[in-house]
Amino acid sequence: MSNQENQNAGAPNTDGEFSRHWLLVLVCAIGIGVGVSALPFYTQGLFIEAWIADFGWTRAQASFGILGSTIALAAVLPFVGTIVDRYGLVKPVMVSLLGLSLAYVLLGLFVQSIVTFVMLAMLQAILGSASSPLAYTRAINSVFIKQRGLALGIVLSGAGIAATFGPALVSGAIQEFGWRGAYFAMALFTLVVGGIIVVVLSGLNEIKSAVNIDTEAASEDFKKAKASHTYWTIMAAIFCLSLGLGGLMIHFVPILLEVGFTTNDAAKIAGIIGIAVVLGRLLVGFAVDRIFAPRVAIAILVACICGVLALALFGSTVAVPAAFVIGFSVGAEVDLIGYLVARYFGIPAYGQIYGRQYSAFLIATGLSPVILGAVRDVTGSYTGSLYTAAAFMVLSAVMFAKLPKFNQ
Repeated sequence: MSNQENQNAGAPNTDGEFSRHWLLVLVCAIGIGVGVSALPFYTQGLFIEAWIADFGWTRAQASFGILGSTIALAAVLPFVGTIVDRYGLVKPVMVSLLGLSLAYVLLGLFVQSIVTFVMLAMLQAILGSASSPLAYTRAINSVFIKQRGLALGIVLSGAGIAATFGPALVSGAIQEFGWRGAYFAMALFTLVVGGIIVVVLSGLNEIKSAVNIDTEAASEDFKKAKASHTYWTIMAAIFCLSLGLGGLMIHFVPILLEVGFTTNDAAKIAGIIGIAVVLGRLLVGFAVDRIFAPRVAIAILVACICGVLALALFGSTVAVPAAFVIGFSVGAEVDLIGYLVARYFGIPAYGQIYGRQYSAFLIATGLSPVILGAVRDVTGSYTGSLYTAAAFMVLSAVMFAKLPKFNQ
């Protein structure tokens, strides 16, 4: 199925991949941090209190923007993947970062109601779609072979940088300029940083050579991938994994409050998740370069299932290790999508295949909080929600166990 290994046969010595491509890794990590999947997601919550004060919205209404943008991004990524496969990295990223900057300006100018807010949030996702991990991970997979997993882990940790520094910067902008002015500041920041990203990427030889894409090979590889059992098994595994983990991220603080923590203590424990996400991306990337990736996924899932079940059974006494394994698993899942797509299906159709796999991940991530919340509403406690999340992860582990060996 995969022609990646055939491509690798004629590739140069893979020793020193980071010494040759370190600038690409750095720029792609920054690009993901600034892009549509990171900075807007990790900072939107900062605007909620201002919207409540200005418009009288409920917190549920203020959360519709994330739901709308997630749905929109999931819908367009398959088409964006085709564009990236055809035109490479630089042009799609340039257009999307300009579009993302424009969307921030529109949000600052025209949000007056829930309807306009959700519509503009969806437009933001569409305009900024190529600034998601799709394009950047394609570039990394194109030039890294021996150290591909670690390179992907470092690049995807750019989202962790956005989660760490973005809220403080945007919060300061809101205090200084108001929430509309903060959107204008985000637009300017994205425009300036995006301009630097595009200029640097345009000067990299590995990016220039990657533009020479065989569209016929991409089309043929995509057809073969969709006809394979492996393609759908990966999608099912990632979908079930996201159904289990996505809701845990959203409901983790309420879960801790229910088992007896104060709000301040719950927030501190939840902060462990952010650290574990970055560690998960780095360590999983390092591991899959040495160990069969589905086995790595299964090991992580088993640890996470144990942590979730322990939290359901023992409550507050295991909250800290549970937070760590949940965050570690969340950090692993996006790494696994890019790595598995490249190893099983090669690079020519990477964007089309990754776009669809990532869309499934986004849809499940959006559904999971609703499912776990509904179980909590019906049963009266989060214990049932934790068991439900663990059950989804068991299904995911079963799917990963069914994946075949990589073509050598």
